[in-house]
Amino acid sequence: MSSEAAADHDFPFQEGDTVLVRARENGTSGTIQVKFTAECVDISENPAGTAVARFPMPFGVMNSVTIRPYEAEFEVVEDD
Repeated sequence: MSSEAAADHDFPFQEGDTVLVRARENGTSGTIQVKFTAECVDISENPAGTAVARFPMPFGVMNSVTIRPYEAEFEVVEDD
């Protein structure tokens, strides 16, 4: 699966978009556990065949995080 196909099919955004990510306790339901805004730097397929989006983390614990479409809510943030 190409990056463009993954973006069109599984995520409501594309590589290069700035996205507000809300990771909830149970994927897309439950309390919000973490919320951050970051630019999507990659959308690809992991070894299990699931599309994942990679976001750089703005804090020093991790360099980046990958998230599957069903693990969070996503909202594209308009650049001013």
